[in-house]
Amino acid sequence: MITLRPYQLDMINSVRSAFRQRLNRVLAVLPCGAGKTVCFAYIAENHILKNPQKNKVWFLVHRQELIEQTIETFKRFNINMNNILVGMVQTMANHLDDYEKPTLIIFDEAHHSTANTWLKIINKYNDVAVVGLTATPCRLNGDNLGAIYDKMCVGIESSELIKMGYLADYDYYAPKLDIMMPKIKGADFDVAEIEYKSMIYGDILKYINTDKKTIIYCPNIRFSKMLEEEIVSIYGNIAVHFDGGTDKNTRAGIIHDFRCGKIKILLNVDLIGEGFDVPDCDCVFLLRPTMSTALYIQQSMRCLRPNGDKKAFIYDFVGNVYRHGMPTDKREWSLEKKVRCRNSSGEPDVLTRMCSKCFRVYAGINPICPYCGANNGKTKKQIEQDEKAELERIEKVEKRKKRQEVGM
Repeated sequence: MITLRPYQLDMINSVRSAFRQRLNRVLAVLPCGAGKTVCFAYIAENHILKNPQKNKVWFLVHRQELIEQTIETFKRFNINMNNILVGMVQTMANHLDDYEKPTLIIFDEAHHSTANTWLKIINKYNDVAVVGLTATPCRLNGDNLGAIYDKMCVGIESSELIKMGYLADYDYYAPKLDIMMPKIKGADFDVAEIEYKSMIYGDILKYINTDKKTIIYCPNIRFSKMLEEEIVSIYGNIAVHFDGGTDKNTRAGIIHDFRCGKIKILLNVDLIGEGFDVPDCDCVFLLRPTMSTALYIQQSMRCLRPNGDKKAFIYDFVGNVYRHGMPTDKREWSLEKKVRCRNSSGEPDVLTRMCSKCFRVYAGINPICPYCGANNGKTKKQIEQDEKAELERIEKVEKRKKRQEVGM
């Protein structure tokens, strides 16, 4: 039996209220680690219980690893899955006529809903109720999802989950690294052009703690493999690279070894993100610069699953925090507006500051560090504004003197 947390029950009631208003497609927004799968396992079970002979639920995910993870969640709560199908979106889209029509479709990681395979399912069953689950309700390029969903239900904030102990607290560091920022290609950086030789790998290696389970997000496969070699040469066989081209069985074995602690470091390129749940993952390294707020949040929060009194660590070597703010910042999501990068230049001290004493990054531009109490003084922008104001004041004084001289 599933016992829901109060904020999970609030979300379920919001979704039910939307359906009572005859809205057919509802987008449910809860932060990474808030237990979205548990919420909607509950909804799936209750939907079946209303009419066991007729009702059928499809619970669809977009990666093989998430199928097994979702099924484990259903089994953990002893949910009868006779009329519940857990499958991959891509597989279902190609074999729609092989299955009985569902009466409820639940999409996990629903920010992918505008992809052709997802639309194929949505359009075929346009009279079937749809619930989309996501922590980041926008496409990776920032476009909204208003063309798919009728209503968005936004739940609790990440910061509240940390206070309640449902997410781990964390320290965020943004050490400088000699990686040249690539050109923009489309809506994001062209990460394919980032060369391994352009980085000082020693600056990364000195932050590795072999006692912590770490996920490293690399900009491209070549880069990831070279960093893997470097780590293994120093620390031994504790690190493994894998990517979308790694075969299914090998990927499953790697993830199993990471969960049980045989592997300490996973290197990947945009593979371990949405929905990947390893509660004892302690640390994330961000080596992939991105203009996508959704991608940034999904990757940086991967280490915040609670595990006792653990403190998580995020090391951002590419300044993503300066572009997007802290991963747990409150954000205004919308089905109508595009989600834009808040500081595309990546200029520090606009959204967040790095303390010059303890080196931790904190939200806002307050001069006093909330961690160690150090006074970091004015930001570069504030100093420039003060200098500009002083110049303008001097110019006004000089003009007034000249007018006085002419008058005399």
